[in-house]
Amino acid sequence: MPPSNWRKLFHVLAGSIIPVMGIFVSSQIMVNVLLVISGLAILSETARFTSPSINKGLVRLFKPLLKPADVYQVTSATYMVIAALGCFLLFDKSIAVAALLFLSVGDPVASLTGIRMSGFRIGKKSPRGSIAFFIVTICLSLVLWGMGIAHPLWALIIGGAVATSVELAPVPLDDNATIPLVSGAAISILPI
Repeated sequence: MPPSNWRKLFHVLAGSIIPVMGIFVSSQIMVNVLLVISGLAILSETARFTSPSINKGLVRLFKPLLKPADVYQVTSATYMVIAALGCFLLFDKSIAVAALLFLSVGDPVASLTGIRMSGFRIGKKSPRGSIAFFIVTICLSLVLWGMGIAHPLWALIIGGAVATSVELAPVPLDDNATIPLVSGAAISILPI
């Protein structure tokens, strides 16, 4: 399997662990766990950028899971963990779960779809990939709503549309941070 596919599989599996865990435990437990993980991620990033030998060793260890650019910048996984902490601190638990699932499942599906389908692009993004992302958010919304885990279906679908827009937008910020935080904020300000 190509390294980029390993990274996408890791994105779905590891990225989904946090929101799925959030379904079963309290927000306070999630915040405590994510504080520790975020702290370790920040320490790791600091060590990488302070010591070239540590960076080289960590890059070698995690190479299948890293984007080429991650060698020289903060990794997407660090952004994801810090954003997860932000979601559980700022939003109702059900909103945090939905927003993080939108990211962890929708983003790799959008990427795989966009890579496989040629055609018009907005920056480096494929509108077809974004359509796939939105379909994933609708499916996740239906599951969360059907299980009684999350807010009204219409609010989740609006959150999914916002997450899709953020994924497609050519902004310089890492979408592992922006997708869950912006879509979670959108759901939380809706009059529910």
